[in-house]
Amino acid sequence: MTVTNWTDEALMRRVDGEMTADESARLDADVAGDLALAGRLAAMRSLRDAARAAFPAAVDARDEALARMIAGQGAVETKPGVRAWLGEAFAPRKAGLWAGLAVAGFVAGVVLGPALGGSGSGGDLVTRDGVVAEAALVRVLDTGLAADGPDGDGRAVGLTFRDGQQRWCRTFDHAGAGMAGLACRDGGAWRIEALARSGPAGGEIRMASSETPAAILAAVDGAMAEPALDPTQERAAREAGWR
Repeated sequence: MTVTNWTDEALMRRVDGEMTADESARLDADVAGDLALAGRLAAMRSLRDAARAAFPAAVDARDEALARMIAGQGAVETKPGVRAWLGEAFAPRKAGLWAGLAVAGFVAGVVLGPALGGSGSGGDLVTRDGVVAEAALVRVLDTGLAADGPDGDGRAVGLTFRDGQQRWCRTFDHAGAGMAGLACRDGGAWRIEALARSGPAGGEIRMASSETPAAILAAVDGAMAEPALDPTQERAAREAGWR
């Protein structure tokens, strides 16, 4: 299995400790040589931690008794293929994956909801196919400096650096939408690489702070290939049009 062939399911098995020792060693070796893969694995770990916090697993002693009662009434007949698929899909080892998907679905709803609703208000964070589509946030990512602080709707940039693909990447805070994220310059646009809750949306705009969400810090750690720019370097990169 090559670096580019590690699926999200395989990474989740590594996070959940379900890989064999040999498979884990091969993945760890690939992660050590591929920043993008390392970022995906770090994001999976952050997602797993968020899922466990949001959906703590609890065993109900009544479940076993209920299972025995259902078994005593006779099983509903299903086709073997369907029965096998259901057994695999809802196996206990998949619980973390389903919880993670629930968290991911919640985050996707927060991000995509305003875009689908088409409200276009100042407090929305709008993306399209993973690319920042909100003109005001694009402007901040294109021209903003960390020293500028937030604009009138709480949009601000933080760290600026190059990733393993030599793309320019910037962390940002969008207090109006209650979100923080990491976006990288891709083909003249800013593509979202990570997104996390940073505070309540729709309320009073808070000033930008140094409290970057852990998920964003993990994404930065996995993506950063060169040290973050100082103020002089940041200004020069902006003046060069992020080339």
